[in-house]
Amino acid sequence: MAYADVVYVMQRPHCIAIGQSGEICKINDSMVVKYPKSFPGETTYNELRQQFLDVERQIYERLGLHDGILQFFGVWNETGAIRLAYANQGDLRAYIRSHDAPPQAFRKMWIRLLVETFYHIYSRKVLHQDVKLSNILIKDDTPKVADFANGAIFPIDADMELICAQDPLSRIDLLGIGCLMYSVGMWQDFEYDYFENDRWPTPEELPSTHGVLYGEVIARCWNNEYSTVKSLYEDFRGCNRESGV
Repeated sequence: MAYADVVYVMQRPHCIAIGQSGEICKINDSMVVKYPKSFPGETTYNELRQQFLDVERQIYERLGLHDGILQFFGVWNETGAIRLAYANQGDLRAYIRSHDAPPQAFRKMWIRLLVETFYHIYSRKVLHQDVKLSNILIKDDTPKVADFANGAIFPIDADMELICAQDPLSRIDLLGIGCLMYSVGMWQDFEYDYFENDRWPTPEELPSTHGVLYGEVIARCWNNEYSTVKSLYEDFRGCNRESGV
């Protein structure tokens, strides 16, 4: 009987997470290093994973310091690995499940920070393209957008409204943002995977937004009614003005 060759790859020391293209290792209580995932004999895939990390580095450099984005500390070594802040409280899903619902004012503050952060990302001509609860990390009780490995970065003078009009998939971030807003508002994790279903959700697949914080905005995100993150942001600001926030 013939057996296929099995290749065993040693995990890096202090590895705390392995994603589709990267391996994250904790180096101290304030910092992690994200390495490109690499396997012997997978030259093409290894190069592709390296490209993902290169794009992620470019995105972090473009975005700069922001309260709602996991802090980037630069390139680690010749592998192209990048240094990032260590999120000491896990991801948003784990945080919601392990903490009692905070006061409404706290949840509003988080939602506002998330919307403002995604508008900053958009205004810097970047699309995240993988908005989900596991890519929102919590550090010191503050949500931080992370993992731009699937992101897209455009020239700084790019017309984002035109890009979003020409490519419907560029609006998938809006669907994810709606899920984040709902999850924080209700303090109950909810996600809809567009790529798994290959379509926008039907009303039957979505929870009611009646009585939910910013429920009308969430419903518009889920119904594909916004053309860009900018239009979502402007509508959100209008809701805040009407409510005196």
